[in-house]
Amino acid sequence: MEDGAVIRCRLDLLVRLIDTTTGQAVTERNVVFKNGDKKLAAQGRGDGNYIFIDTGRDNYLMTLSVFGYEDKLIDVNYETLDERMPSIDAFLLPAENTNYDTITLSGKRTGLVAVEAVQIGKPVCSISEFNKKDLKMTLFLANKQMNMEGGHYGLLHGEDSYEHIFVEKQFNPTLLKLKEELAEEFTVNSPICRVVFGEVGPKGAFRLRIRDSGGDLRYLVRYQIKDKVKFKVIDFKNDDLSEIKL
Repeated sequence: MEDGAVIRCRLDLLVRLIDTTTGQAVTERNVVFKNGDKKLAAQGRGDGNYIFIDTGRDNYLMTLSVFGYEDKLIDVNYETLDERMPSIDAFLLPAENTNYDTITLSGKRTGLVAVEAVQIGKPVCSISEFNKKDLKMTLFLANKQMNMEGGHYGLLHGEDSYEHIFVEKQFNPTLLKLKEELAEEFTVNSPICRVVFGEVGPKGAFRLRIRDSGGDLRYLVRYQIKDKVKFKVIDFKNDDLSEIKL
């Protein structure tokens, strides 16, 4: 190699593996990425982060298999990703045969687009104020050890609905910057809870899985039928989940 030669590599995709029931990074190392039948070469970077170098930027459907979790299909569409740092958060559902208890709500609803939920009795903090100009939100009761940056949360409006928010930056335990302006009015001290994502498959088949942590397991489920968003309070401990319809 000649002196001064430069080798340039391009990062074509970053995939972050996240356990949707806890919001924590998935550190399991038995991970397989595929495009159809072709296995994809990914480089692990710790904390559930995997990068793809010089693999090209053609759109495709990725199959992700992680030991201890349900397989997941990911639509890799570069038109929707950041050009400089294309990244995808893969929210994984723990497999039902794990060594901890889970509870699953499943079924089918024609026209269902998305399903998610927040645990009503387990807020991570509450809102103090929001500045529309710089998109900064001030918090009450924030956990000083909790990193909310890059996380999805629900700002509750009683037990009837919540607004889904994404934290773009965290300056300190009580000051955040959101990705977008709040679309709804809020009440000071309204709880903010972490979002648990479910999955929706073909023909509206869905599943939403939580961990059975004991205590109050009431969740406010947010689901979208075509372009209409609806909410339902579900008690995963006491309700007959087989009888619940979205």
